[in-house]
Amino acid sequence: MLKVEAVGYSSLSDEQKNSVSDNGSGKEWANYLKVTHNDEIVALKSDAMEPEDASFSRDLNWIYGLLRKCYELGQIDGK
Repeated sequence: MLKVEAVGYSSLSDEQKNSVSDNGSGKEWANYLKVTHNDEIVALKSDAMEPEDASFSRDLNWIYGLLRKCYELGQIDGK
């Protein structure tokens, strides 16, 4: 089953806390998009970016890839 959650740093396991990036202002202040499929983490991404970095020139292509992956996993689950 595919599960998408928006979680805070305190909701992450110790292993996950050690694997997420630190944007300089502290990863404990960020929010995270956590996608799991059959209890396996597909993605753990942070919103830790400064407002001025949220532009069309920033490389956020992981979003497209993640949506495609979720669609593919949903198709597998639907069979």
